Amino acid sequence: MALPIEDTRLRQAALAYVIALYEELTGENGAPTLGTQNQAVDFILSDSDLRRGVARWAAEAGIGDGAMAPPWRLPQDGLHDRVRAYLEEIMGRPVFATSGEGRR
Repeated sequence: MALPIEDTRLRQAALAYVIALYEELTGENGAPTLGTQNQAVDFILSDSDLRRGVARWAAEAGIGDGAMAPPWRLPQDGLHDRVRAYLEEIMGRPVFATSGEGRR
């Protein structure tokens, strides 16, 4: 269950981070399913270290300021490692996966 985080900018930043990480993991230009998005955002918002990391990333990347910026890669840090591991854990196996692909 998600903690009541009223900071809509932080929630927006967490969602942007999850979508960027999903695109990085899958190579798809899109977002994970709503259930996966919600679980990953709740995972971030439930941990104070992850919240601070996402807020710092959003400030550096200009998330929410309305500016158009070129694509960037997510920093390879503790935030990235923890959220990536969680996202890989909750993402379902691709529909057209061959043997050996999918969940690890």
